[in-house]
Amino acid sequence: MKDLNLKYISENYIELEEISRTMRLSVDKLHQLIDAKLIPEPSYTINSEITISSSLNDGYKTTIIRKYFPKNILKLIEQNAEKANADEFKTEFKENLLSHLKNHDHKMFAYGNVFDVNQKIDSNKAEEALEEEWDYYCKGVYGICTIDNNENAIIEKEIAVKRILDFIENKSPLLTPEEKIKLEELNAEFNNTASSFAPYQRESSSRGKYLDKLLKEFSLDELIKKYD
Repeated sequence: MKDLNLKYISENYIELEEISRTMRLSVDKLHQLIDAKLIPEPSYTINSEITISSSLNDGYKTTIIRKYFPKNILKLIEQNAEKANADEFKTEFKENLLSHLKNHDHKMFAYGNVFDVNQKIDSNKAEEALEEEWDYYCKGVYGICTIDNNENAIIEKEIAVKRILDFIENKSPLLTPEEKIKLEELNAEFNNTASSFAPYQRESSSRGKYLDKLLKEFSLDELIKKYD
């Protein structure tokens, strides 16, 4: 049986060599785009030690490294392959993050103290948060924890997690009918934007630590997102 982690990654991500063939770009060119921060680093890297033996009673070992990216990397490469540097891309990325944040119905949940009580944004605190998100994005983090790996998904997941934490903090010892409905809504919202995470990551992920645990607490196991 195939390892569940390998199965999850191979089904949900695309490997560097396949990207190279599909986009008709060299692996060196793809590494240049990563170094220039025009595309993110791989979300997963798999190192496989291969042992070769023969009937001559000999042996040989080698290591194969495979790098996996979210599948929407293909569209991003198409957009950014000819750009000289990431300045324009980074500026647009942060502008899109900020726009989605400002227009979100639940924006007050995001980033702790970016908004004041009058819903006015603190530009310095917002800039700090957006710069941090850009760094995470470039490192491939959002290819792991969001489905779409884009600006909207980053904001949606940030708010979804914070709303779940708020629910945990304020819930009743015994779930009321109204709270059950709200929890079901939060679960659906989280599932719309957040990935399942690889099985080995699940317990320590935001999904495992907060949502899975919360659903188990109230015997709502049927709502826990399963692996295919």
